[in-house]
Amino acid sequence: ILDELDGNVDAFVAGLGTGGTLMGVARRFKEELGDRVTIVAAEPMQGEPVQGLRSLDDGFIPPIIDLSLLDRKIFVTNRDAVIWTRRLLDEEGLFAGVSSGAIARVAVRIASEMDEGNVVFIVCDDGWKYLSSGVYTLPVDEVADLESTVWW
Repeated sequence: ILDELDGNVDAFVAGLGTGGTLMGVARRFKEELGDRVTIVAAEPMQGEPVQGLRSLDDGFIPPIIDLSLLDRKIFVTNRDAVIWTRRLLDEEGLFAGVSSGAIARVAVRIASEMDEGNVVFIVCDDGWKYLSSGVYTLPVDEVADLESTVWW
């Protein structure tokens, strides 16, 4: 990422899930760019089911998470995650999963706060496991509780 953008990364957004992507990229970016980069976690609202992501306020903090590497946390709802999952497909042709929709929503918010610069996020899941859930077909308000569904 740093090579492709010649080190011009102003913000990086990742989901707060297991912490692997968020912490791995955050460490590398902070080593290379220091405070010139803003590291942002997309986190579900407490008690809000966003498949693949977890709220720290729900009580589980993955051992890999180093909160000192985060500059911001932005909360996202399941509804917004579903809307942005659909937007990724409809507008960008990306068959992404719900956590990627949540991350995209937060990335767009960060970008809207900037006059210029590069905001990076990673599409970290695909849509195959959500095909039977209604994410792509049902009205947004009718999409079932994705967190309670076993996908594999």
